[in-house]
Amino acid sequence: MIASVRGIIESKGADRLVVQVGGVGLRLLVPATVISDVGDVGEAVRLLTHLQVREDALTLYGFSTHEQLHLFELLISVTGVGPGHGLSILGLGATEAIQAAIAGGNSGFLSRAPRVGKKLAERVVLELRSKVAAGDGQYAPDISLSPGMDDVVGALVSLGWSSGEAMAAARSVPTDGSLTTEDRIRQALAYFSNQ
Repeated sequence: MIASVRGIIESKGADRLVVQVGGVGLRLLVPATVISDVGDVGEAVRLLTHLQVREDALTLYGFSTHEQLHLFELLISVTGVGPGHGLSILGLGATEAIQAAIAGGNSGFLSRAPRVGKKLAERVVLELRSKVAAGDGQYAPDISLSPGMDDVVGALVSLGWSSGEAMAAARSVPTDGSLTTEDRIRQALAYFSNQ
């Protein structure tokens, strides 16, 4: 499975990017918020991805953050919600606002997304409310974390630590700008061995 893509933006559309990766142009369908977050044509970009395999197509979806990807995967797990609906809902705004709407039962907010009617929005709230409210392995970004630590927290959460534990470990890592993400993750893991 393709977990992420790093390359040069070749073209941008309302809901898609073409990213040049090693001489191959990959088309990624993305939420509107990603289009506004990424740079201009010719600039470098890194996106997390979800690959959908169907009998007649391989479709790659791109996301700026782990939270966005995780929420997309939760959304498409809901009966009747396809990837297009998921992208429309994510295009409403910040991931935290969408999660808050789901956890708070605000189906009206979700129904503002194109192609998402009232009944579908209510189904999303019904099926995901407890998962989003409980966290479901998800964490909200912490603005007190230094830049680049979001990936560290995401990696630790995916390894099974709670979001609170992962953020505590990330805060223990020095804010040295020369450290790679892998170095930061190693240092964060060392935090747990010292507990």
